[in-house]
Formats: sequence, C-alpha cells, structure tokens
Amino acid sequence: MFHEQSSMEVLVIPENQHCGQLADIQKAELCPAGSILCCLGVSGQLVLWDPADREAPPATPEGSFTDFYWEEVTTSGQEVSSFRLLAVGSQGDLKLLEYEAEQSAPVSLLSMQKYSADHLLDIIKERNQSMCELDSVQVLSFVGNRCCVLLNCHWLLQLQWEQASQEPRMTSCCGIQLISSDMHAAVHHCVCAETLFVLSSSGLIYVYGITDGSLLATINLPAYMSSGWAEADVADSSLSSSCSFCLFHVSANLSTAVAVTQSHIAIAVDLNHYFRYRS
Repeated sequence: MFHEQSSMEVLVIPENQHCGQLADIQKAELCPAGSILCCLGVSGQLVLWDPADREAPPATPEGSFTDFYWEEVTTSGQEVSSFRLLAVGSQGDLKLLEYEAEQSAPVSLLSMQKYSADHLLDIIKERNQSMCELDSVQVLSFVGNRCCVLLNCHWLLQLQWEQASQEPRMTSCCGIQLISSDMHAAVHHCVCAETLFVLSSSGLIYVYGITDGSLLATINLPAYMSSGWAEADVADSSLSSSCSFCLFHVSANLSTAVAVTQSHIAIAVDLNHYFRYRS
C-alpha cells in the first residue's frame, strides 16, 4: 500500500505448503488489520493462515468460492485479534466469516453469517421482473459493517450487516447503465468515497453515485494521454487507441487514478488536472 511518504510495503511470503503452487492461486490478500493471509485457489478453496507462523495449521472454510474481500480497517493503532472477510460462494451466496488469530495458535472460525443467492435475486426481481437468473456477484467494498455488491454487472446493492443472529439489511439498490458498446467491456470496478468507478477495456472510466446509480462523470484515458492535456512526464507515446485496459485503482482522496493495460503499461492521471482542463 502507498503512504503519504510515497513508500510502498511489500510482503515476501516464505515457502509454505498451505498456499500451494503459484499457478494454483487466483487471488491472495493480506488482512488490512493483521498478518492473516487469505488465498483463493483455482479449485475454489479458501485458505487462511499466518505467514509468520509456519507451524500453525490453516483455516479452510467449507464450500467453494469465487471471490473474497477483507473488511477495511477504520481505526488505526488499535490491536485487534479477530478479522472479518466477505466471501462469494460458487452459487452466488454471500458468507461473512469472522476469524480469530492468537499468537502460536491456529486461525479459528468464530462466526459465520449467510445471505443466499435467492435473496439477492429477489431484490433484483422487485425492480426488474424479467430478471430470472443471478449471473455474477462481485463485492466492491466492505467497511464499517456495510458492503457494496455488484450483481449481474448492472445492479448496485448495499447491505448493512447487523448482529450475528440477523440477516443483513439492505440500505440501497439501484441500476447502473453503461453505453451499450461498453456494457460487456467493463473489466474492473472499484468503490471509493461513496463513488463507483467502472473501467472499460477501451480506457473509458464511468463514475457513478453508489446510492442512486446516477452517472456523475466519464474519464477518457486514451484521449487524455494523446490530446496534450497530460503533463509531459505523464504522456506516453507507446499508448495507442488499440490498447486494452485491464485494471485500475483510485486513490482514497479521489485525486489520482492509475490504470494498467494488458501490455503492462501503467498510466497515472491527476483527476483534478483532468477535469480542470476538460472544463
């Protein structure tokens, strides 16, 4: 992660039988609040373990999964012994898993809450009766007991997780609409400061409000880089209209967006500069 001093922390994982071979891992993330690492295998298995304790056995929740998202930490400098992550089951269900990690002890499951795929589909059906199947579920953010989930690449749902004995409470649900030519070209999504950013493979970024799905702005990366608006040290002559983008990230203060192409070209855009020169 990047800090104000422009430094970067890198975690070097020692060889460990818990993680398996690199080719068998489709996603691996360290818990923001501690040292627990979660790995999602290509087989759909989740494995949680402490890289600093090579002897302790890992935790392996039952079921097959397609994705997971650690809960973001809202307080700093406070020691915590339990961690939560939201996992997406292979059938589209959501599972909120809370784990405890004690020194020299195995990672243990404290509690689990479920929200079925049928319930998620029912929420969409209330707004669009023609919807008959849940094709995709993607967790975009999880902080302060509230998660933002994208359903079928079109419906933006916010859930507030209450006490362990209760189902989460829906706080908002809305549809977003991309330009038809880019509807199926969306390659990456992120939520930052109550705002949804959607990147298309062509380099267009759509900016939406997460509570009502309204389109707030668009960012055209190729046009910006080739128009002369970009500062000299940012523009890259190797970027062409045929470049295909694959991922991006927006800084917490919404000042900078960094996008990466499939050709491994990274582009940083000062968003204040972009909108100032565009207006």
